[in-house]
Amino acid sequence: MQKIVISDNQSLKQRKIDEFTVGELPNGSRIGTYKDAEYYFFKREINPFANGYVDLMLTRTFVNSMRVEPFTSGTYLFNASDPNNLTGRYGIDILGLNQQWFENRQKEIYIHPFLRQIKQYAQIQ
Repeated sequence: MQKIVISDNQSLKQRKIDEFTVGELPNGSRIGTYKDAEYYFFKREINPFANGYVDLMLTRTFVNSMRVEPFTSGTYLFNASDPNNLTGRYGIDILGLNQQWFENRQKEIYIHPFLRQIKQYAQIQ
């Protein structure tokens, strides 16, 4: 299963970008708020989808460097270049994916290549 998930990096990354674009963590809560009012208005202006909440999308350096990697048995996290210590500021949750969405993806998308791999391994027609 790990190879299948890793090979789906672009789709998973796009889902993560979609979460960041609206300023959400995988659980649906907000990443955070800006303390500086001017910066809040600036960010709200350039990304109305996040409505002024933290979106981690200003330079896209963090997002562009993201790649999915195995974390613990059967779980995955994004790894990314983090020179601005975003994980330190906003927590490791910014590196995850919505669990329900990921489980649905496994059932709907990953199951097919996974079954092919099992059949190939077991030499089943």
